Amino acid sequence: MCAPWVFAEIIRGITVKIVRMTSRFDGYNWIVRLSKGELLMESLDSFIKEHNIAGGWVNGLGAAVWAELGFYDLHAQQYNFKKLDQLLEITSLQGNIAWVDNKPFVHLHGTFSNAEMQGLGGHVKELEVGGTCEIYIHTWEGEPIARVLDAETGLPLLDL
Repeated sequence: MCAPWVFAEIIRGITVKIVRMTSRFDGYNWIVRLSKGELLMESLDSFIKEHNIAGGWVNGLGAAVWAELGFYDLHAQQYNFKKLDQLLEITSLQGNIAWVDNKPFVHLHGTFSNAEMQGLGGHVKELEVGGTCEIYIHTWEGEPIARVLDAETGLPLLDL
């Protein structure tokens, strides 16, 4: 088990211990728990670098304070992003891990529900964790998986 990132914060004169990302590894799979206030994509990027994950598949669920989601316009070859500044349930996260220019590239889509139980979804650019976000990463143990730009779609596709 990896040691949690621990910070102390003084709130109204009281020192409160804040536990950040924790994880466990079984040899092929990681279970990662993010805490309230952590940024999902930023945290995954750091985690992948720290543990030198060559590639893998990501699943998750939890809650978000806000999320920035995108829709890829294939004709314009660009993402249109929208920030949802509201509390959301993360009903599902699904994606993969690859590398571009020696940097982790997490391609993640998510479905969410709001307080009215309406579904929302798209390409996850970033989100701030609400109560928690629990992530499962199944690692690829071969050579690192890369992405290369596809001229037809304008997207960096898996180089398999």
